[in-house]
Formats: sequence, structure tokens, C-alpha cells
Amino acid sequence: MTELGLVANAVQAQRWNGASGSYWIKHRERHLAEHQHLTPHLFRAARISPGERVLDVGCGCGDTTIAAAQAANGAAGERTGVWLSRQEMSMLTGCAVGLDLSAPMLRVARLLAKETSTANVGFAQGDAQVCPLRPSSCDVVISNFGVMFFNKPSVAFESIATVLRPGGRLAFLCWQDDTKNEVFAIPLRAFGVYKRLPDPDINDMFVDPQLVMDLLSSTGWKKIEITPVNEQAWIGSDVDDVMSYIRGMPVIRSLAADFADQALTERVLANVAEQYASRQRCDGVWVRAAAWLVTALRAPDS
Repeated sequence: MTELGLVANAVQAQRWNGASGSYWIKHRERHLAEHQHLTPHLFRAARISPGERVLDVGCGCGDTTIAAAQAANGAAGERTGVWLSRQEMSMLTGCAVGLDLSAPMLRVARLLAKETSTANVGFAQGDAQVCPLRPSSCDVVISNFGVMFFNKPSVAFESIATVLRPGGRLAFLCWQDDTKNEVFAIPLRAFGVYKRLPDPDINDMFVDPQLVMDLLSSTGWKKIEITPVNEQAWIGSDVDDVMSYIRGMPVIRSLAADFADQALTERVLANVAEQYASRQRCDGVWVRAAAWLVTALRAPDS
């Protein structure tokens, strides 16, 4: 565990080691299904080849890290939960390391690595803003919606750049605006009729491609490309399943708690349920999802 990393982003560390981490673990398989048409865009862009060393930033429960390790197809031996030294890294033909603030989610990741017999993978608890990897120790950095939680994004991306070898590749997905993602937009619009929604925070800079471009170009990256990705996302087997998920979202719980009128809260949620019902298919409830796919190379002088 990287204590300095936890201090550097203490608010998010508390969040992901608490309720948000537990919520994500509970809905891990749902989120995998939700991202099933989005994540392939990330891996096509990352172009991970056998023998490469990959860092997965904000790896959560480790599914993308394990997939990256399998793409790297190395022979690292049992490394789960162990940070690799420079000498160890140099001996590997390919491996992946997942970095995340959440100890509970990393416990799940290590268990999944064991269950899938993925030996060339490791996980470390820490903050990418003070990334514990050695300079130039990786070929590729990926992130599947994990870069949106830094309190100092410029510091984080400078740190990430140092981990890559010169010319190393970065690929990540981040959400477009909530209004373009129906899993968020539908309940937020319904509550927004009756109360002011929370103000945007620093994480919302990632919805603006120009701000992302400026961030990366100022922190050691070149050949930056930002591409819109629009897919359908499965969020539940039926409306009751979806509403159980929506009611448990931290942001929705917070909005509902602010309502003094429980009857009004239930009317709002009933309206949300009606909108999801209109998106029911024979195989579940599908909604519109919109992300940005961002790729870049580490500049030689970063």
C-alpha cells in the first residue's frame, strides 16, 4: 500500500475504500455487462502485444488488468499482489499491473486473478498522482473509466508519463456528459425538475475534449487523439432490477435524502422507472452510452 498515494487524494481514497467501493463490488458483473461494447474500443486502441508491460490506472476489481495481462501473454510466475522491481520487470516477457486506491476492490482483483490462473499480473494500492512504478518501466498505460477521480489531474498525468518508456502508449475511456448517458441522465433529469443538481466538480473536465487535449499536451504527451464512442449499454434484466441498481447509486441516494417529501421521491422514481421501461428489450434494459476514447504517446522529453 502506498500511504503517500492515499494522502495525495484522501477524499477519493475514503470514497473508494468505503461505500463507493462496496457498491462497485456488488455490481461488478452488471458494470462488466454495461461496458461490454465500450471496453473493446479501449483494447483495440491500446494494441497490447505479447511481451509488453502494461499499467492499468484505476483498475478497480481488476477485470481489465487481467485482460491486459492475457494480451501481454507473459510468463511472470505468481506475482499477484506484489510490486515488481526493475530487475524482475526486465526478466518478464509480458505482464500487467493494476493500480487503484481501493483495498476492497483490489482484494476482489487478486481473487479473480487466482481464479483465472493469470500469473503475469500484479496489483498495488496507491494513487497514480504519486505512481510507485519506476520511470520508463511500462510500454502501455490503459484506464477503463479510472482517470476521472484525480484531485490534481495535471500531476497525475505527469506522473503517468514518467512510468512509460519514451514513445509509450496511453489509452483510456472517460464518460461524455451525463446528459448523453442515459444510465445517469434519466434519473438526474427526473430529480432536476424538483431540485438543483450538484455543481460540477473537477472530474467533469473530462467531458470536454478540448480540456482533455490541453491537459495532456501540457503534461508530456504528443499525438493526442480523442474519439467519440457511442454504444448501447445493458444495465439490467428488467425494470425492477434496474431500479434496484439506480436506487443504490450514491448520487441518487443523496438526492433522494434531500427530499423532505417521501411521496414526491417515489413519484420521481416512478417516472424514472417508466423511462427505463420504454427501453426494455427481450434480453434486458438497454440505454444509450457515450464515452471519449483518448490515445496519446509519451513525448521523448517528458
